Amino acid sequence: MNEHPQTRPIGFTILAIVLWLVSFGLALQSIYIIKEIVYLITVRLGGSVRQAENFLPTLIFVLALLVMAFIIGSTEYHMKRVGKPESWRLFGWTIAVELSLLILYYIL
Repeated sequence: MNEHPQTRPIGFTILAIVLWLVSFGLALQSIYIIKEIVYLITVRLGGSVRQAENFLPTLIFVLALLVMAFIIGSTEYHMKRVGKPESWRLFGWTIAVELSLLILYYIL
C-alpha cells in the first residue's frame, strides 16, 4: 500500500507534446503531398488531371482515416511511454517518414 504514482519529468512531457504536435502537422501535410504526387504520377503516365480528380476523394478519405487512427494510437502509446526510449524511437520514425515524403515531393 506504499505505492507512489510514477512521476515524469515535466520537460519530457512538454517535449513529447511539442513533438506530437509537429508530427500531427506533418501528417496533415503528408495528405496534401500524397495527393499532389498522385496528380503528378497520373499525368506523367499519360492520364489527365480529370482522371486523377475522380480517384482523389477516395484516396484523401482513406489517408485521413489512416492519419486519424495513427494519431489516436500514437497518443495512447506516448501517454504510456513518455520519456522512454521506445517513445522517442516512434517520434523519430514518424517524423523521418513524414519529412522523407516532403523531400520526395520537392525532388519530383
